[in-house]
Amino acid sequence: MSLKNKIITVVCEKIVFPGRSLCRCEDGLALFTDWLLPKEKAEVLVIRDKKTYREGILKNIILKSDDRIKPKCKSFVVCGGCRFQNLSYENQLTLKQEYLEELLSFITGLNISKILPSPVQWYYRNKMEFSFFNNNGELDLGLHERGSFNRYISVPPCFIADKDFSKVVELVKNFAKKSNLTAYNNKIHEGFFRHLVLRKAQNNGQLLVNIVTNELTVGEDVLDPIVKELSVFVDSLYWTINYKKSDSIIPNKLILLSGNSFIREKLEVGGKNFYFNISPFSFFQTNSKGTEVLYNQVLKLLRPCKHDILLDLYCGAGIIGLSVARNVKGIVGVDIIPEAIVNAKENAVINSIGNAQFFVSSCQDWVNTTEYKFDLIVVDPPRAGLTKDVINFLLSSKAKRIVYVSCNLSTLARDLQIIIKNDKYRPIEIVPVDVFAHTSHVEVIVALESN
Repeated sequence: MSLKNKIITVVCEKIVFPGRSLCRCEDGLALFTDWLLPKEKAEVLVIRDKKTYREGILKNIILKSDDRIKPKCKSFVVCGGCRFQNLSYENQLTLKQEYLEELLSFITGLNISKILPSPVQWYYRNKMEFSFFNNNGELDLGLHERGSFNRYISVPPCFIADKDFSKVVELVKNFAKKSNLTAYNNKIHEGFFRHLVLRKAQNNGQLLVNIVTNELTVGEDVLDPIVKELSVFVDSLYWTINYKKSDSIIPNKLILLSGNSFIREKLEVGGKNFYFNISPFSFFQTNSKGTEVLYNQVLKLLRPCKHDILLDLYCGAGIIGLSVARNVKGIVGVDIIPEAIVNAKENAVINSIGNAQFFVSSCQDWVNTTEYKFDLIVVDPPRAGLTKDVINFLLSSKAKRIVYVSCNLSTLARDLQIIIKNDKYRPIEIVPVDVFAHTSHVEVIVALESN
């Protein structure tokens, strides 16, 4: 008998990736819901009843865990950002360690290192993307509701975003209200103000603001008042005109309104300082202090030598490769985004690194045509993970060591199973690094060595 639309009582067994609560129904079938902690008893409304599992919405907690704490943010649960504010940070790390070990349980004979904590747990995000929206007839600025593309939560506050962002949000929101221009509606594709993207070089204190609007239907001086306000303390101020229907920020036109064309971040890796330019659409890890922990671990696991040639696939702005460059003979970086490779070449010059080459190409195409030979390879792919061609390249590369950096445990597990099954490489060390406090995400570094 179907339990759909019925309220049932369940007990949470454990948290599984990506942060969902796994419960059991009376007939033994798994039920997934959100926000329940292990051993908590609750009433859940069943919204999906499949042959192998059910899904439900939490209605009422009957028995609470002693580990449950009061969330810091009033928008917790509704907002699409945080997942674990109802737990102490120490308990968050325990849960992440547990579901990481479960996902990688097919790797035998190797203990996963204890997860390295983020040096900062609050106000750590150096990039935030806010959306303008109509809030009961009034223009507002906020974040997406969980699971929705057209419903939003008003901010500030946001307790994981850099503290300087709140001031900018309030100034821009008040200006937008006074302008009498409307917020963009992504259902009917009308309205002027679309997004506000904020970036901070947290180790250098520099701030970049990018105001994103629909195509220009007003005078080009429309932003002059807010430019005057922000340019007093903002290092780089941009206007992006985006008239595509997609909710993604696509720069049909990018205008520098004031300040520098970039902000510059400093990272300490291997006891040395490196500097990296960040422009509006550069990729950069969202936790500067956590990134230093992450990249120091990558350097440690690579174990580079002066005669080694390093390949940095999915290199972005070249940050990993450049931070290793002084320890090797040469590096080669590959990324499909032209702007990223421009940034990588600039970053090589900034850091006086002359042994780096960078190529614009999809990694899949590049590995099928290259004749280079490499001693070390580092891969930091997007959430979709590695393609079949890239995996085949790694397996036939004869590199002595491969380091795989991933923020998606599911695709990491999938790719590692393929690599290990081939029996050419074996994992020798796995180090998780938490750079996403209060969320379900975790970065994982896996070092593989040739058999």
